[in-house]
Amino acid sequence: MSDVLRHTDRVAAALAQRILSGNWSENEKFPADTALCAEFDVSRTVIREALRLLSAKGLIIAVPRRGTHVAMRENWALWDKDVLNWLSKTDISNNKYDFSADALDMRLALEPTLAALAASRADEPANKALQDTLQQLQQDAHKDTYKDAHARFLACFYGAAQNAFALAALPLAAYSVAHKATPPPLDAYRRLTAAIAQKDGATARQAALQALLSD
Repeated sequence: MSDVLRHTDRVAAALAQRILSGNWSENEKFPADTALCAEFDVSRTVIREALRLLSAKGLIIAVPRRGTHVAMRENWALWDKDVLNWLSKTDISNNKYDFSADALDMRLALEPTLAALAASRADEPANKALQDTLQQLQQDAHKDTYKDAHARFLACFYGAAQNAFALAALPLAAYSVAHKATPPPLDAYRRLTAAIAQKDGATARQAALQALLSD
């Protein structure tokens, strides 16, 4: 990675975290490029590239004759994996927006339906992958690596639904898992995995819902 790209990523992440944390309010005007160059000790090219990246994610907007401002929250690309990655590294304890709760709401809307789809569509390789990742999750449940294992299990679960849009929602699930302090809901996941293998959509749907409510 070139120095420009590395510095661009660093600056973009730092600026994004100020927005996502609520330290910079919606509609607030950005500091001048010269001030940002001095703060981050980078060239104007780096600052402009960082701002271009934030603009592409909907976090900022350039207003003619008024300069660059923080965009309204409804324009933020919160499903974007880069935005979720920045959000996962942001202190949101003083933020008026409860992103973790919002992420759980979306999972509650998605995962029971995905479970029913997986029960009707999962083939033998998908079922084996789900069983293998469940076994690994059970082994890692009390280790420091359990969140990685949890994310892998969810990836196999989402993949078993055989829906391209479901895979696009995986970064949101990974963000949600990364912010959970509780162990994964193994009992519910065991019921979910068995129900998918048995093509029992109703039980799979209920198990997915219970996993989220107990997680």
